[in-house]
Amino acid sequence: TCYMNAAVSLVSNTTPLTLYFQKGLYRKELNRDNVLGMKGNMALAYAELVRDLWSGRSKFVAPLKLKATIGKYATRFDDLNPHDCQELLAFLLDGLHEDLNRVTLKPYTELSDSDGRPDALVAAEAWDNHLRRNQSIVVDLFHGLLKSRVQCQHCSWESIRFDPFTFLSLPLPLDDSLLFSPVLLR
Repeated sequence: TCYMNAAVSLVSNTTPLTLYFQKGLYRKELNRDNVLGMKGNMALAYAELVRDLWSGRSKFVAPLKLKATIGKYATRFDDLNPHDCQELLAFLLDGLHEDLNRVTLKPYTELSDSDGRPDALVAAEAWDNHLRRNQSIVVDLFHGLLKSRVQCQHCSWESIRFDPFTFLSLPLPLDDSLLFSPVLLR
């Protein structure tokens, strides 16, 4: 399926992640007890796919085991219908993260407000809180912090927070001059 091929192509061409699986480093970090994970099955299926993709033994690789594993835990993908690539990519990365999460006991954390403190301090605190519950190769490579600022229109009180993210949606330009034009190719 095209959406799966696109997602797998994106993830498997992330060199540090592919090397992590090729070198077998995932084996030491496999978290089969994480209630948010898939008992290690997602990481194992992905590791097998990476081995097959990058072995050079075949021109074509069918990600059947990975597709079956994804379908087992997310039945919405358990068919041959087209799906959203970003939705699958999010599910795959989250599944890999939870199967490889180094944190076994996740403490309760609260996001605190800036209260006028410097951004660097608030961001460091937010990142530390995030890492108290989430530590994996996926976090190392794909997670970041997004600054959000809200200001009250009546009293001008300002709230600044830094929230973890894996994906950022960016708007496509609507300006016609930025769109593809065959005239520009001549």
